Amino acid sequence: MDVYRLVLTILVLAGVVVAILLFEKRRAQGIERDTRDMAQGQDRQDDSPDDLDPDR
Repeated sequence: MDVYRLVLTILVLAGVVVAILLFEKRRAQGIERDTRDMAQGQDRQDDSPDDLDPDR
């Protein structure tokens, strides 16, 4: 494996890791918000497209 491929592989791997960490951070913040709202008695529905049920 030449140096160019090694550097390219490392950069792509680093990009994937950063993308995963950013996604997980957003997800963790949503979970934290939801648990805080539940603790305060504000049980609200999340209107994100992933949770919408077309049968409702």
